[in-house]
Amino acid sequence: MKKLHQYMMILVAGVLGACGSMSVSDPYAEALPADFNAQEYLSLHPQLRVRQIKDFVADYNSQVKANLGKEYDAVKKADDEAFLANTDMLGAIYMHPQIGGHTSDEWAGILADFALPDTSKGYKITRSMMAEYNFVGVADDASLLLSVPMDYQAVAQQYHVFGRDHGWAYRACRAEEAANTPRDTLPIATYQKNHIAEKDGSFIPDTGYYCRDALGVDRLIQ
Repeated sequence: MKKLHQYMMILVAGVLGACGSMSVSDPYAEALPADFNAQEYLSLHPQLRVRQIKDFVADYNSQVKANLGKEYDAVKKADDEAFLANTDMLGAIYMHPQIGGHTSDEWAGILADFALPDTSKGYKITRSMMAEYNFVGVADDASLLLSVPMDYQAVAQQYHVFGRDHGWAYRACRAEEAANTPRDTLPIATYQKNHIAEKDGSFIPDTGYYCRDALGVDRLIQ
């Protein structure tokens, strides 16, 4: 998970710029599959959008901190408390398909953590996670979260530097691919899962291309 986060941090680059589509001059374009579409790839991996949103919030808050100076910590603490107290808004953010992208069952788990003693690890971790959606000094966080620009070029770059090597599906399977070999039955999948490839400090990338079927199974594109 740590490695995934590190590679996904490439989404920070250009997050303040609204990139509606991948430019033809994108240096990564030639290295991508001919039928790669950043929007379709993002639909298969909504966690990339979540990371992009949280990075945008962090960047915004860092600018607020630079402006407020020593007052920032106190302002942020009060603002976080007000934000986290509004569970109806938190639920709307957490389950919104364009923001948090989580299910109602997952939201129930968050509420359960909120009900724990405030000294518990689960309570602290959950509050910290939800606070990553909070714009300090903004009253209507939900609306601003929805306005965060989508950087499709950064999404394409993520596939180039991380997703491809780790066997991430980049598009939906076509009808004729429905019976293709599942990735999790391939040696490379077991190899990477068991970290066999990294015992000597090296990494063996997955050189295949994968699609995802209607049941969520990633299959080798042949």
